[in-house]
Amino acid sequence: MKDFWVAHWLHCLPEREFVNGRRVILKKLCFGPVVSQVWFVTEDGRCWYEETIQEGSRTGDHFLEPVSRKALLRLLDSEIAVCQRLQQLEACSLFQAEKERWHGR
Repeated sequence: MKDFWVAHWLHCLPEREFVNGRRVILKKLCFGPVVSQVWFVTEDGRCWYEETIQEGSRTGDHFLEPVSRKALLRLLDSEIAVCQRLQQLEACSLFQAEKERWHGR
């Protein structure tokens, strides 16, 4: 299973395991300017959004904020729609499974 590109953004698939206390649900990397956006869950079940700007006038800016379950479900719906539009069927099924995991919480 591979990550996929949408314009300047690389969309990375959900991780299966926790690494350093967190499991990435969606990661987007932009190359021009270099920006990373990461939505993840911690081992205690809390969801977070993290953005790091690595290039341009805001180099070094770092944001970390909690994300509600409702916002996470909207994000997953959006990512599923992108996958369907681009016929990224394997990615679509992984994001759908992630959505189902969160829907019941």
